[in-house]
Parts: sequence; structure tokens; C-alpha cells
Amino acid sequence: MEQGSPSSATEQPPVDFDALCQNLRAAVEPARAHAVSMHDEHGDVLWLSEDSMGPDEHNAVHQALDAFANNRSPPILAYDLGDSRSAVLLRAVNGRRAMVGAIMIIMDTRAVPQDGRGGVKLMTPKLQRVLMDFADSRPAPSSAAVELSLADSGRVPIAKPAPPAAAPTNAARRSPDAAGPAAGAAANTRASKDPPEPTVTPEIDRLHAALRRSPIALYVQRMVPLTKGSQLKRYEVLLRSKSEDAPNAAPHAMLKAAVEHGLGSMIDRRVVTELIGWLVHHPDVWQTHAVMFSVNLTMTALHDEHFIKFVELCLAKSSLPKAMIGFEVDVLTAVKLAGRVAEVAAALHRLGCPLVLDDFSMRTECFDLLRLPGVRYIKLAPSITANMRTDKLSQAAITAVVQMTRVMGMYTVAKRTDTQAEQEWLTALGVDFIQSNAMSPPVSIESLSKAQKPKR
Repeated sequence: MEQGSPSSATEQPPVDFDALCQNLRAAVEPARAHAVSMHDEHGDVLWLSEDSMGPDEHNAVHQALDAFANNRSPPILAYDLGDSRSAVLLRAVNGRRAMVGAIMIIMDTRAVPQDGRGGVKLMTPKLQRVLMDFADSRPAPSSAAVELSLADSGRVPIAKPAPPAAAPTNAARRSPDAAGPAAGAAANTRASKDPPEPTVTPEIDRLHAALRRSPIALYVQRMVPLTKGSQLKRYEVLLRSKSEDAPNAAPHAMLKAAVEHGLGSMIDRRVVTELIGWLVHHPDVWQTHAVMFSVNLTMTALHDEHFIKFVELCLAKSSLPKAMIGFEVDVLTAVKLAGRVAEVAAALHRLGCPLVLDDFSMRTECFDLLRLPGVRYIKLAPSITANMRTDKLSQAAITAVVQMTRVMGMYTVAKRTDTQAEQEWLTALGVDFIQSNAMSPPVSIESLSKAQKPKR
């Protein structure tokens, strides 16, 4: 993103973020602002004074937005980032008192004055002027109403006018087969409609806050290598709920509501942030053997022009080895959004992120996807492997895909393999991995680390 320019094309004149930043730095003197970032009401970055912003800073922004969603919260909050640094968040509101964005300042913790009651004493008339200028540069929210109750794991009440209904996207696959075959099939259903553009409203702010507050846990399912003695460790990241009502269950209601309102990329961002943060604090998981974690992308993340920049910032801050974080797209979505997926694939390839194509079938358009840069794993559609023991055409199809992908330097993965006999057939046909609840059920990501906290 170029500094000093708007983050997206709008009808408003360009915003001089550089000037706003200079005025802000002057307003907090004599304290020094090490870094400044400006965000919209959803937490997306509009402008950065530095080249990158890591997961800790992103978390501070989202925590502040959660608090700012309550109009009674203080307009300025501080979060300790460690290493004697603090993130100071300022809420920007328009003339109607609707939140339109936030500004984050990274400062020395000693330079952040407290009022003795936990509040931050930093607001001055100069700083208020900068906030007003920033708020004036933001688009005015509209008045459409949206309500969401994440406590309801079944129905999700959404006030009209509602966008066209869409089936759960690839994000729902983050908990496959969690509640039996029927639930697994529903979780693997993809959206076939383009996500609607979210309307910027105070109600959408509350939806964002609810999505950020909803407790989640990361689970992983290993793709088991079929080659004897292989030490390859490949995992798909699965999203589970940590709510008391439905612990370790697929948060279908949350995902469905987010996708229907064009907020699916927010879930993807949260998963990426949680995953990278966990890996940074658990180097024992990846220092001995190369490992790869694939994160499912929702359709809205593919449309989100800022998502790749977010991934780049997180990876740069973490300094994790390349190819450790991959991304997964189902072929139905990839075919429908061929042009956009090609751009995303090229960008991820430049970042060293492998691409996984899921539900690969024998359709001609599926084979065209093999030309995408960065494709490293092909997950075969269950329809191909279901009859492999009795149908010679299925055997020939699997062998053809395996040979083609090997020539192109890719791996094949078979899903939902339940028996030892099926595993032996797949091995004989040359498939590289299997992914199945019967062979390797999903486990908490915490179980991968040897550095477990001692039990009390």
C-alpha cells in the first residue's frame, strides 16, 4: 500500500495521511511516536508509517475496536506490547458519534501517562484536532440495521434487508466431519455466489465486535504420508468454537453470518494471526522438521484487496521460515473466480506460501488450475476415490492425476479414507497423503508442542 494515499478507490479526494501523521507526532510531544498506523472502523490498515505491522499490533487494534464498540468506553486505550513498548489506540468518531476508524501510536511504555485509575492521560486539544481531521476524511456510515447473536448456534437473526443467502464457504471446512457425516457434508459445502459488499454502519461495527469477541480455538488435522519412514508434517488448520454452549464444535452460525455480510476475510485474518502468533511462541514445532499449515480461504478473503498485504505484514513480523504457512482454496471457488484466484496465487507464491487445491475432480477446468503459480498440493474429490477398489476407471483416473502432479512437482492427497484396505490401494496407486478422521482425527494445535505447561 502506498503511503499517503487512500486504501481503496472512493469518490472522496485523496487523504494526506503523511500530514495527519506529522500533526499527530507534534500533538504527542515531548513523547516520541515510534510508529503510527491508521485504520478503518473494521480494523483494516489505511496507512502505515513503517513498512510492516505484526500480529501483536494487529491484536491491539482489534482489542481496542472491541472496547470502542461500547460508546461508554474511554476514547483512548493502551496495550502493553512487551519490550517496553505500548500501543496507544485512539477512537475516531464523526459528528453523529459513530465510530469511523482508529489511530494507533507505538510509544515507549514510560511515555504513556496514566491517570491513576487505569486511564491514559494523553488527550490534548491538538490531538483532538488530529482525530477530528482524520474522522472528517472517513466516509459517513449509512443506516442499514444488522443484528447477530453468536450465542445461538442454530438460527442467526439478521434484520432485513438481508443479502442473498449463501452456503457456508471454505471457512466452514475448518471443522470437517465434526458432528458425523451429515454435519461434515454441510461443513464442506461452498458458497457459489459472490459475497456482498458490507455496508459501513454502527450495526456492522457491532457485528465486527461480536465476531472478534467470539472465543475460538485452532485445531489441526494431519495429512498422513503414505511413504514409509516419511517425516513430512503437513496439517490443515481447523476452526473450532471455545464457547461454553458448544465447545470444540464448528462455529457454523458465526461463519455463515460473516460470509453472508462480506466479512469472511475477518475470520481468515483472525485465524492467520492466531496461527502465526502460536508458531512464533512454539518454535519446537518447526525447528527440527519442516512443517506446513494450510489455512482455508473464504470467498470474501479472495475478494479482499488488503488481505494479501495483511498476510505479508504478519509473515514479515514473525520471521517464520518460508513455505510454513499455506492457503487452501476449493476448485469450485477457484474456477468461478479464476481471474482473482490467479492474482492471489501469484501474490502468495511471491510470499513463499504454498497453495492447496481442494476437491479436485476430472473436469477440464480443474486441470487448468494446475497452471496457477505456487500450487503444491492436490486434494482429490471423494467421488474419485470412492469406487477405486472395484472400478478400473477410478483407478485409472487416480493414477493419471498422480502422474501428472508428480511431473509438475505437486503432491496428491486422498480424503475420507476409512479402512486399512483403502490406504493400501491408495499407496499402490501412488497417492502421497491421506487425510481422514479414521486415520488421523483433528487435535488441538496445542498438542503439537512438546513445551506443554506443567499440570498443577
